[in-house]
Amino acid sequence: MMKKLLIPVVVLLGQVVAMSVAQGATNFVTDDFEVMMRTGPSIQNKIVRPLRSGTSIEVLREDSGNGHSQIKLSSGEIGYMLTRFITDKPSARSRLRAVEEQLAQLRSEPNEIRSLLADSQSENQLLIAQNIDLTNAAQAAEAELEEIKAISGNVIKLSAQNQKLESEVQQLLLQLDDIRIQNEALKDNSERVRNLLGIGVLLLGIFLGWVLSISGRRNRNSWGS
Repeated sequence: MMKKLLIPVVVLLGQVVAMSVAQGATNFVTDDFEVMMRTGPSIQNKIVRPLRSGTSIEVLREDSGNGHSQIKLSSGEIGYMLTRFITDKPSARSRLRAVEEQLAQLRSEPNEIRSLLADSQSENQLLIAQNIDLTNAAQAAEAELEEIKAISGNVIKLSAQNQKLESEVQQLLLQLDDIRIQNEALKDNSERVRNLLGIGVLLLGIFLGWVLSISGRRNRNSWGS
């Protein structure tokens, strides 16, 4: 009697375990050993391939009667395997490998951070040096600009003075031309005056000679009488 009751209980537990595997969700092969993937839900069906522990599978359909589930691999291949070797968590070996990878990454991160910090410090020093160079260049350019402004101001001032001097020179040249013209006129007047004086002296001499000759003749006539 006890044996008869045990069988339904075992079957019921098997159904509960089979129902606990979510259909359509991503599941994994347990890490107990390799599980055979077959063409059908029976050990008499042909083996398609062995599935390693931690292989990712998708459960398509469960058959609680024979303890098999229809599964689909990530490659798209479809087959059957025992439901009891399916779990909703990665295998302990896979989890251990992931933890080891994370640990290695965490261990390498301080070195990477130190390397990044050193690179950042070097880049910061380079930027500081470039900033100093740019500051010096800006100051030199500003000083040169001030010098150019001063030179430009002097050039403008000298240009104005030059224009003023040129204007004064032109005025002096005009005055010199006037003086030269006046001088030429004076020379002409002096020449005319000299000529007139010469003519006057000549005429005066002739007149005096004529007067003297007349006086001489009168005197001789008076003496003769």
